[in-house]
Amino acid sequence: MTPPLPTIFSGNIVVVDSMVIINFHNLLKLDKLVNIWAKKEIVITPIIREEAIYSNNGRIDLSLYISNGSILEENLGEEEKNLFFNYCANGIAEKLIHEGEAACLALAISKGYGLASDEKIIREEFKKICPDKICVNSWNIVKITRQRNLIGEKETRDLSLGLYYS
Repeated sequence: MTPPLPTIFSGNIVVVDSMVIINFHNLLKLDKLVNIWAKKEIVITPIIREEAIYSNNGRIDLSLYISNGSILEENLGEEEKNLFFNYCANGIAEKLIHEGEAACLALAISKGYGLASDEKIIREEFKKICPDKICVNSWNIVKITRQRNLIGEKETRDLSLGLYYS
């Protein structure tokens, strides 16, 4: 019997923001990300599902991934809502942040999950509060995928060139 492939987050749950989803959809790798590389390790909020609706490759429909359990979707509880509203109202370091980013931060911090965000200020805030948790951007996901031998060198280069920013 063949052992299962390693996953990029090693079984840890990671809250993923909309730009990461958009990036991997744009790279035509969203299916691999959620069904193979990080199956059942990705959690989003309804706000992220509503934000991650289009990439250059067209409409993004996360409903199948959610219904088959490849992506977990969680609503914000009371503790998360308090953090969410605080981040929405006050931002980070006097910089406003989007609702999706605030929701990701609130959920990851409250539940002790990891975080995947392409916004540097969001990652810095998360690392400050949760220094021992997974904190990555799209480029880091590509690097980890290569380190786990889930993709080759050429695919790593090709994916890296296709990322919007990290």
